[in-house]
Amino acid sequence: MIKTWRPTFFALTLMIGAFFVLGCASGEKKNQQTSENKADIQTELSTGNMGKPSSVAGITWTIPAHWKQGPSGPMRFATYIIKPADSDQDSAECAVFFFSGGQGGSTQANLDRWIGQMEQPDGKNSAEIAKINKMTSNNMLMTMIDLAGTYKVSGGPMMQVREKKPDYHMLGAIIEGPEGSVFFKLVGPEKTVESAYKDFMTMVHAARPKTI
Repeated sequence: MIKTWRPTFFALTLMIGAFFVLGCASGEKKNQQTSENKADIQTELSTGNMGKPSSVAGITWTIPAHWKQGPSGPMRFATYIIKPADSDQDSAECAVFFFSGGQGGSTQANLDRWIGQMEQPDGKNSAEIAKINKMTSNNMLMTMIDLAGTYKVSGGPMMQVREKKPDYHMLGAIIEGPEGSVFFKLVGPEKTVESAYKDFMTMVHAARPKTI
């Protein structure tokens, strides 16, 4: 029994050691990726790629320098226009929404509404394809969505679907700030949104509570 037990114990020790090393390596890689993401955001902010600051609901963010300021409205706090990239014909639009008095609905309700604005050419359910990620950024809860497909443009009093735009992409971020949630939604042609991806991520990840 002693001869049988010792090799088994030795092998078990080696396996535990191997799992420990792999776990440490995985943790180091994750920390390295997090540090790199933070470094990218700091680089964007420090090299002048970001423009004027803006704020609402106790949240402050910095607008990418080459995004054009568009009109605001009763339903949106701000609009940013991103010029078409490559062969795209349409511009992309980043809308910022804030509804005072908690009238904007829950985070999940807004995610469901945004998902409903995209349909898939192959008939699949957009809810099964949408990439949703929840995190804490600068001590604020942020929920993000990444979804591509055919965008259903709606408008009018009843918000009827007026047009369908194939090969579109949506990036969204809902930041729960000190005075309520702020909704950032970037929608446009695939290539144009891809070209604005880094700017959008830098803007929402660098958003922070407003200080007096």
